Amino acid sequence: MYDQLFDGVGGQPESGRGPEPDFVTWLLYLDCGDDRARFGPLARWWYEEACRLLVPFVHPAGATEPAVSLTAFEQDATGRGRRRRPGRWAEGLTPDCRQLSARWFEPAPNSVASELDVFLDRFAGPEQVRLQISIGFEDRPGRLSLVLPALLELARLVGDATDPAYGEIVVNATSLAPATILDAALGRSAAVSARESRGHLRGYEWVTVCPKELAARLGGPDRLRASGAFAEVLPLRHGGLVLRATDHPAGYGADRVRSAFRALAPVLPPGRPGLPPTVPPQGAQGRAMLSAVPGVLAGDPGGPDLSRIVFADPADAGSWLEVGPGDAPRTPTGPSLG
Repeated sequence: MYDQLFDGVGGQPESGRGPEPDFVTWLLYLDCGDDRARFGPLARWWYEEACRLLVPFVHPAGATEPAVSLTAFEQDATGRGRRRRPGRWAEGLTPDCRQLSARWFEPAPNSVASELDVFLDRFAGPEQVRLQISIGFEDRPGRLSLVLPALLELARLVGDATDPAYGEIVVNATSLAPATILDAALGRSAAVSARESRGHLRGYEWVTVCPKELAARLGGPDRLRASGAFAEVLPLRHGGLVLRATDHPAGYGADRVRSAFRALAPVLPPGRPGLPPTVPPQGAQGRAMLSAVPGVLAGDPGGPDLSRIVFADPADAGSWLEVGPGDAPRTPTGPSLG
């Protein structure tokens, strides 16, 4: 995963290897990156909380420690960049830090996960920050559900502490971060989408973090609970919401995608999503084209899952809603999280 985060080159599965391994991506977007007095301590705290909740999945008690790699990319005011290897996460949080990644790999055979990446990225100006966590399960079928409660807890903790502009948890589907799948389907750039994130919701996934401004326009947690579109509506301290569409990601199919779209339509960006030239179709040809798209993670099966996008303008949310094209979504099996 680390190589894709920094170099934007997605590996393709070898033929005959069997089912693709599960993977999950946790994302939270902040717009306070230019406030150094606030952001530095926050970025350190987020990393410590991520380690506390997630490292046990790659480092079981009593097992040999997995390999760990930290990499930072810095860029000064002239645009000149350099890559370096800090000894600790805090050492990588310099004023010129553009990207910072910690990766755990080659864990013990009895670990729950095969790989963990914790990644920070500045994009679209100094204020816009992406916090990303990616977890893979190579040769560990059926274990993804074990980490989802920890990721949900992390969304709540960090959401309470940061007043986020947007967030999502994406399971077994391509991430085009810092763009969202909805951005791609609407032809919006990540920069425009991020800068407008407190005016229009950037997407709707199995778990969506809604900023306080949009939560208020939607009527708050009680109204969203009453809509029946979400299995869980969790208020955050600053007024935002964590919205979980279904108890388990396996249940987030076309009908529940439509329900989320209808409930969130008043704050979604206008326009009818489509299949722009920059987002190739699913299947073998689409996978080949996506091999050079930044943001595609290792273990990812290929093209964006447009079956999680309603192909309608939010103004038409009362009519029949067609979800986008794509292969049948990959859904993990496991117990309900409700």
